[in-house]
Amino acid sequence: MLFVCVCTLCMVGMAPGGVTIATRSDVVWAQSQVVQGRVESLMDMGGILYLNGIAVPFSTIADSFSVPVRIGGGINTVVVRVDSGGVPTFSDTLRLTLGYTLRPEIAAYATTSPLRLHATVLDNPDSVELRFAWSPDPRNPVAVTLGDPADSMTSVTFPPDPPSGEYYFTVTVGTPRGDTVRARGGIIVDAGTIRPFDIRTDHARWIDSAIVYGVTPYIFVLEGRFQDITNKIPELAGLGINTLWLQPVYATHGGGQGYDVIDYFRIRSDLGTANDLTTLIATAHVHGLRVLLDFVPNHSSIYHPYAVNSSTYGVGSHYYSFYQRVSDGAPYSQYYNSYQGFINYFWNELPNLNYDNPEVQRMIMEAGKYWIEKFDIDGYRIDAVWGVNARKPDFMKQWRLALKRIKPEVLLLAEDKASWPSVFDQRFDAAYDWASEQSWVSHWVWQTSYSTTTNPTIFNSGNQAQRTALLRAAMTNNGAGYAPGAKIFRFMENNDTFRFLATHDLARTKMVAAMMFSIPGIPLIFNGQEVGAPTHPYQTSYIFFGGSTIKSRDSYGLFPFYQRMTAMRKKFAALTGDNFAEVAVTPNTSVYAYRAGRICRTSSA
Repeated sequence: MLFVCVCTLCMVGMAPGGVTIATRSDVVWAQSQVVQGRVESLMDMGGILYLNGIAVPFSTIADSFSVPVRIGGGINTVVVRVDSGGVPTFSDTLRLTLGYTLRPEIAAYATTSPLRLHATVLDNPDSVELRFAWSPDPRNPVAVTLGDPADSMTSVTFPPDPPSGEYYFTVTVGTPRGDTVRARGGIIVDAGTIRPFDIRTDHARWIDSAIVYGVTPYIFVLEGRFQDITNKIPELAGLGINTLWLQPVYATHGGGQGYDVIDYFRIRSDLGTANDLTTLIATAHVHGLRVLLDFVPNHSSIYHPYAVNSSTYGVGSHYYSFYQRVSDGAPYSQYYNSYQGFINYFWNELPNLNYDNPEVQRMIMEAGKYWIEKFDIDGYRIDAVWGVNARKPDFMKQWRLALKRIKPEVLLLAEDKASWPSVFDQRFDAAYDWASEQSWVSHWVWQTSYSTTTNPTIFNSGNQAQRTALLRAAMTNNGAGYAPGAKIFRFMENNDTFRFLATHDLARTKMVAAMMFSIPGIPLIFNGQEVGAPTHPYQTSYIFFGGSTIKSRDSYGLFPFYQRMTAMRKKFAALTGDNFAEVAVTPNTSVYAYRAGRICRTSSA
């Protein structure tokens, strides 16, 4: 009896504090997770993991455990129990929070023969009953009749000789607990021919006639906010633009242009509130303007909580593999550099995200959908997406589908080369007017050499004898050609370039602007371009004043000039088509001529 009592006392004394969960409490972006930990050597070789109170038995190996679990939405609690001689020992509580809301995912699409709309359930995480309700867009060219709007599939009846155009239909899917999700499909009518809108390859027709105005919010006016942009929307509409591009509005570490994102789901407070952004977008829509947000999928700030966590805990951080750690030799890899254990995009504090990690993919998917669903934006300009395309070529195909299932009409404008066919292969609707070579990723076709201090272009080249040849090469993208069917984003200046008027003269500025508005593509007016703003965006503190008009800052007559350019582009449909062709002229050493449709334009080189 004495021997037994002594042994029992020894066993009890060793039991407390014997279970440790190594996995940290974090926000995660996948339901499938693994809980890891260790136990003291004298404890049982098996235990029980309680996930939200549900028991999951497991076995230990070499005093360690690794238990796959599938978490639910919201906060999930995990407690581990291991016994020692019949005495239970419990771990501290682990909390895993799913970063997105669990809800059904739906796709809407049309088929012909017979003409029908279909709602397909891509995912129903809780296997709940779903209720469907179809509704046609009230802005459709003409009213149509739906057979059974309460079914997942419904017939569509057009009136005789329906007007040509795009017809959109929304399916709202509800669950017994009150959740709703929406998907949207389209039908194209063209001269009596009816076909489905294919979100993989089609783009909305408004994109063909888009005239974009780029806004850098924090310098649009001094210490600018959303309200300052909203106040000037009527005047911007009067300028003739029909699309606003806002540089990043997400929470940022350093402010400025905003590409150092620290939260993809939160508005940067120095610009205003969610209500302010909602008002801006609604005001733009009332004035007939679409709104694009700048999206930053390639990298985050090194001060993003996930990057900070991974620096603090190293490989023990859940987010360590959220970031690229080694150069992989992908195209453009020469632009990356190592800094504090990260592979970075250009600058040291912008670490590349790792798209081999499915959780990164899910986070960026959800972020892209969030701003469309919450704020009804009309698309994205996608920053440095050439880096994502180089490292994970197929991801943006899936991103496109996820966004266009919600709103097929959105414009996806890639900061990548319009000269590369892969950019348009079920990925993006438009891309930048960049030359095709790989050694210089952002080579503007009008730029003759790279410089950080000057702006050398065809139009200020000192060699007049070569200007026509250079212009011809640029018009055909250095002889390599643009991708077939490419929608090209045309610009004279943008958020990364020198101001054009400041590095050329007024006559050349007007000539090149006229070119931009008369060749195929999507022309950009970058804020201040319309009044001849002089300073590089990196060195600008403000462009306009809050209490005065944009036009009041124009001392060159450029504002009314751009008004004529936008009016011309809207009046002549040929200028938004793809009928560009060179016209033979004499002397061809100093004059270059081209046509768009039946309209001819001549430029003195």
